[in-house]
Amino acid sequence: MMLPFFIAITLLLFTFANTAAAKQKLVVGFGETLPPFVMSHTNSGLTLDIIKAALTPLGYQIEPRYYPYTRRAKGYIKGRIDVMADINLNTANGNLLNGYISDEAYVYENMAISLKSNNFNFTSIADLANFSLISWPSAAIQLGEEYAKMAKANTQYYEVHDQSLQVKMLFSNKADVIQMDKQSFDYYRSTLKGIDTTQPVDRFALFGKSPNGYLFKSKKLRDDFNLQLQKLKNSGEYYKIFEKYKHAN
Repeated sequence: MMLPFFIAITLLLFTFANTAAAKQKLVVGFGETLPPFVMSHTNSGLTLDIIKAALTPLGYQIEPRYYPYTRRAKGYIKGRIDVMADINLNTANGNLLNGYISDEAYVYENMAISLKSNNFNFTSIADLANFSLISWPSAAIQLGEEYAKMAKANTQYYEVHDQSLQVKMLFSNKADVIQMDKQSFDYYRSTLKGIDTTQPVDRFALFGKSPNGYLFKSKKLRDDFNLQLQKLKNSGEYYKIFEKYKHAN
């Protein structure tokens, strides 16, 4: 009676060992924080959830690593991470990154935002050159030539890592304009304490939508991700992720 029991236990242990071995760790580099896309304090966010939903079923264990935005590229180049989030062609080329960019996984919609009381009327990116403008790191690389030219000409242009600071500066009248994704602005506006964020604002859609995805060192893994991403969209799970963070706090 002991022999069949021993064989059964051995088979179970063998199966468990093979399953554990099949779980391949994949280190993914994210910007340190950009709610609702990345929320490092809870290991969550749209960007993290999308790649987890796509690659976990293929046996990958996603290990997020959070970097100050401009240091992500260095981590990728030095081989510390396998995949880099928040990538489009401008970002990859601007940081001299080699690899394979995924299909569009999510979209930023960057806006120039000002207090309505200032009565600004911006119709082009060049109009921003004479106003104090606070943006996010690497915006001058990622948003194209016209934006880069404006940023270079603007002596009051700054890029800051902490995007909550952008919102604080706007509502404190310490900056004429801030430039950030509309979802991130709404998140910080609804969660910041100790400052009046109820003042009406104007939003200027000068930059167009910015499609983003992930940069993979492996072409096969990129192709697998693209296939899984399409499956998520077809099943509706992809859109449920966005609904989950629609009113995230």
